[in-house]
Amino acid sequence: MNRTAAVLTAGAALGIAGAGHAPSALAQPAPAASSTVSPTASPQPPGNATPLVSPTPGYNYVYRPTPAPSATPPAEQNAPQIAEIDLSDATIVTPGAIRVRVLTSPAVTSVTADTFGRTIAIPQQQPGIFALATSIPDVPFFLKNRTYNIEFVAAVPDGRTARVTLPLILR
Repeated sequence: MNRTAAVLTAGAALGIAGAGHAPSALAQPAPAASSTVSPTASPQPPGNATPLVSPTPGYNYVYRPTPAPSATPPAEQNAPQIAEIDLSDATIVTPGAIRVRVLTSPAVTSVTADTFGRTIAIPQQQPGIFALATSIPDVPFFLKNRTYNIEFVAAVPDGRTARVTLPLILR
């Protein structure tokens, strides 16, 4: 679990969200299609972020991917899909606690979070629900006050994947 905490800390943790939002805001930014995870020096809010009415209990940042209609292929049977990523907050504070929940299509059998070349598995709680709660250790000052991209990958047994990249701030 310490490796999980370290990866989440360095990558701004499983959860994962925009820099320009208040801790209690919910957002629906457009998902990023990039498979490259890289840190950026200055925080930038995701595009098309829209605050929602109320947070999900226990999670102050809720991200729901909303792909453009022209980019949405017809739904395939048992296709992997990430419907929602919930985080305890969009800003990760170290040391501190983090909670992550990823809601997927029922066919998904594994979800991982990738950053800095590291991959951590998010345990399945029941079909379509993956969750992790852990402590984030303190990190060196030079890793703080930056935005990091975390890529969530949902996979089905035949190898197909769905990917969502979220920027998170590490404080």
